[in-house]
Amino acid sequence: MWFNFKLSKEDENDSDLTLIAPISGTAIPIEDVPDVVFSEKIVGDGIAIKPTSNKVVAPCDCVVESIFKTKHALILKTVPYDLLLFIHIGVDTIDLGSNEIFSPLVKEGDTVKAGEPIMDFNLDLLQKRLKSTISPILISANSLPNLASLEKMTERCTHGSTPIMKIKLKSTGEPEKE
Repeated sequence: MWFNFKLSKEDENDSDLTLIAPISGTAIPIEDVPDVVFSEKIVGDGIAIKPTSNKVVAPCDCVVESIFKTKHALILKTVPYDLLLFIHIGVDTIDLGSNEIFSPLVKEGDTVKAGEPIMDFNLDLLQKRLKSTISPILISANSLPNLASLEKMTERCTHGSTPIMKIKLKSTGEPEKE
């Protein structure tokens, strides 16, 4: 099921970007994440996934901007368009500290293609140690002003193949071609 959220007037010259599921599982509305930082869209807008696997792949062609010290989250910059994406594994995972649960497969500055593995994590341990394994996939609040609209999918998804968000970007202000 797709939900369309228009952030402003659409322009015929807008560009599109489709993000694929970085994690297999069930996509749910971001408002259903049991953490107000995510559910109230303080850090950005997007969806969340209840994971059924332990692999994270790149949701689009991107550059790894940052890997959190505790390894539970990554910030990616899309290629093209330079939108910042935030992938956060589980809720309250920062409390686990840096441990054996998260294994990044990339380093900061790496360029990755859509579907390329970027992290493994131990889902069994997360399920035992966390109140929720729900994992937010967000477009950073700083990038939201660049969006004309955002469509979100909330159903079963498979990492590397299922589209989860369709982004329509505002035009760059270039003159229309006749």
